Amino acid sequence: MTVRKSRIDELAQRRAAREREAAGHDDDTPQFTWTDALALIIATYQVLLPILLVMLGVMLGIYFLFQIVFR
Repeated sequence: MTVRKSRIDELAQRRAAREREAAGHDDDTPQFTWTDALALIIATYQVLLPILLVMLGVMLGIYFLFQIVFR
């Protein structure tokens, strides 16, 4: 038994396609704006900053350890 698309679905798809063409939206690709760039910069800082702070803390710890041991 095969299931066919209903005629109403096909008409709705055609109507939606005509409305998109009439509105001038030929492609549905998202637009990259400055807020997207800002969000990517903030996300990068959220990922990298904790790692960099841990590395800095370890380096300072080793520095002060050597200052105490080799004095």
